[in-house]
Amino acid sequence: MAGCLGGSGSDADVNIIAVSGEGELVQDLVNDYVEDDTDLSIDVTIFPYANLYERVSSVLTTGGTGYDAILMDDTWFPQFATYLDPLEQWLPDGLPEEQLIDTTVDITTWPTPGAPTVPSAEGMEETIRGQVVVGNAQMFVYNTSYYEEVGESEPGTWDDVLRAGQNIDDEVGDANGYVIRGQRGNPANTNFMSIGWSNLGDMFNDDWEYQWDTSEGEDAVSFFVEDLKSISPDGVGSFNSDQVLNRIGDGSAAQGMAWPAAASTLLNDDTAEADNLEFIPIPEGDEQQAPMQGNWLLGINTNVSEGRKEDAGTVIQSIISKEAQNRYVELGGVPFRHDTFEDNMDAQPWFEALYESLQNAKPRPRTPLWNEIDVTQGEYLNSALTGDMSPSEVVSETKSEAESILENAGY
Repeated sequence: MAGCLGGSGSDADVNIIAVSGEGELVQDLVNDYVEDDTDLSIDVTIFPYANLYERVSSVLTTGGTGYDAILMDDTWFPQFATYLDPLEQWLPDGLPEEQLIDTTVDITTWPTPGAPTVPSAEGMEETIRGQVVVGNAQMFVYNTSYYEEVGESEPGTWDDVLRAGQNIDDEVGDANGYVIRGQRGNPANTNFMSIGWSNLGDMFNDDWEYQWDTSEGEDAVSFFVEDLKSISPDGVGSFNSDQVLNRIGDGSAAQGMAWPAAASTLLNDDTAEADNLEFIPIPEGDEQQAPMQGNWLLGINTNVSEGRKEDAGTVIQSIISKEAQNRYVELGGVPFRHDTFEDNMDAQPWFEALYESLQNAKPRPRTPLWNEIDVTQGEYLNSALTGDMSPSEVVSETKSEAESILENAGY
C-alpha cells in the first residue's frame, strides 16, 4: 500500500529516496556519521537509476509524502525544482556558501543563474532548492607512456589532443590515438557536449534559439565525427562507457573522457594501464574550457509537513558539513566543498583534476525538455559517425528539431 501511495513504508524521522550507487554512499554516510550527529532515525530507500525517475515523478507530482528528501539527477531538477522547498529556511546553520563551489550552488538554484529561463519560471525569484551531494564533472584521461613515446606533453587544448592522438595512432603499435563514446542518443551527445561548449559557447541563447547551426558548429561536429573518429577504434558508433573504459584500461586506446566513477574503475588493480593513466581537466577549445557537470542533488519534498521539513533540513545540514564530507571522502564519496578538496587532495589521484573541473563546469541546458533534445542531437551525431549524415546536416537538423520541441512546449 505504501508503495502505491508513493511512500517508503518507513516510520523513520527522515525518509530519503536515492539512486543505487550514489545512494549507497549516502546510506553509508548516514550510518557512519549523520544519524549520530543529528540524533534522528534516517531511512534511505534505494532504486536503480532506470526506476528512480518514475518514482520521484510519482511522489512529487501527486502530492506524495512518503519521502521527505529526494536525491535526483541534476538533469531532472528543471522539471521538479518547484516541488522542492526553498532550502535555506530549513538549514539550522544556513548554507555554507563560502565553502561551496559556485557551480554547485548555481545548479541547485531555480531559475538557474546565467541560463535562459523556461516559460514556467519567468518572473520567479532565483531560489536555492537543493544541495549538491555528489560533485561529479567530466574529466579527461590520457596514457602518459604513449605521450612520452611520441614526444608529446600533457594536452591543454583539443588541438593538442588530436595532434598527440594522430602521432600515437601512427607510431604506437596496436594503440588507437583516442576513443569516442558514440552510441546513439545520450552517450554520443554526452561525449560531444564539452567539445561543443568549448568551441562554440552556449547551445541556446536567451530566447531558446539553437546557436550551433553555423560554420563553426559544423567544424566542431567534424572534429568529433571525422578527426577524432579517424584515430578511434573501429565501430565507435556502438561504444558506450564500458567499451571506452576497456580500451583505455587495456592500452588499446590512448585517451578519452571519464567521469569520477570511471576514474576509480580505471585505477583499480585489475587495469593493465592503471600506472600510466593521468587525469586532467577537459581540454580547452576556441572559446573556453567546458567540462560537463553531472551532479546529484538532494532537496526537500515540499509536500511533507513543516516538522518533517525541519528534520530533513537538519539531515542535509549534517550531510554537507565539513566533518561529514571528510568522512564521505574516506567512504569513497565525491566531494563538492572547497575545504574538503583542500584537506583531502591526495585521497584520489583524480581529485585535483575534478576540483579544477568543477570551477568552470557547465550544466546541461536547464529545461525539462533537455532529455528529448539530448537524444535528438545524439542520434544525429551517431548518424554522422556511421557515415549517414554530414556535419552540416547534424547541426541544421538538430536546430530544426530542437526548436520545434521547444516551440511546441510554448517556448
